[in-house]
Amino acid sequence: MSSEHPILLDIDNGVATITFNRPRAKNSLNVEALQRLYEAMGTCEDRADVGVVVLTGAGDAFCAGVNLKGYELDERAALRAGFREVAMWWHQMLHRIVRIPKPVLAAVNGIAVGGGLGMVLAADIALCHERATFYASWMSNGVANDGGSSYTLARIVGFRRAMELMLTNRTLDAREAVEWGICNRMYGDADFAKNVAAVARQLADGPTHLQAYVKETFHEGWRRSLEECTEHECMNILKSLDHPYAAERLGAFKRGERTNSIQVDLK
Repeated sequence: MSSEHPILLDIDNGVATITFNRPRAKNSLNVEALQRLYEAMGTCEDRADVGVVVLTGAGDAFCAGVNLKGYELDERAALRAGFREVAMWWHQMLHRIVRIPKPVLAAVNGIAVGGGLGMVLAADIALCHERATFYASWMSNGVANDGGSSYTLARIVGFRRAMELMLTNRTLDAREAVEWGICNRMYGDADFAKNVAAVARQLADGPTHLQAYVKETFHEGWRRSLEECTEHECMNILKSLDHPYAAERLGAFKRGERTNSIQVDLK
């Protein structure tokens, strides 16, 4: 895949595919790329015809995190200013992945390092190629962990595994990433692309407004009491009843028809 643009956005029949397009740099992202990614996510959020966002990388890498080249290590003030700026854009991008009221599917086609791992963790569903590897990297780079990892990692893999991944610089292969819960499924070369497309299609065809409720309640539920969670669930139930989709599906249920036609099948 070749283009001068660091971020490519393709929207086709409800599926928006965002490709990190810096393959010579293992799709590590600088400020310009992060700004373009933030804009692409905004476009996907604003377009009513987008039902799912797929994140993937050009070439043989998913994303190697922040592009660390180009920083002048001997200029402390410039170094701090540069890291402050790139962290701000990276975090804004992560917020958008988590808060966009549509499912986000990470199609991890290769290495996911540092912030790239953070993007996989922030996505709603993650499918990986058998060649994918996952590496926290912050300890090796001498920089404190970021990429939203303090929010996502322990919640997804558990405290002990999160500490092991961070403190020992362990690299996980694709099979281990599935076992640890970082990815939902792993596929070989012949099956990866078609399964990503199949899952994206099913997510795009689903009830976007209900998918948005799921994202919001799951992420906020980590910080709410049981009473707050159930109250918000009740509010969302009442809002969902006002949508035409509820009348259609509830009517089908009363007539004894199958109601699982939008079930996502991860084989």
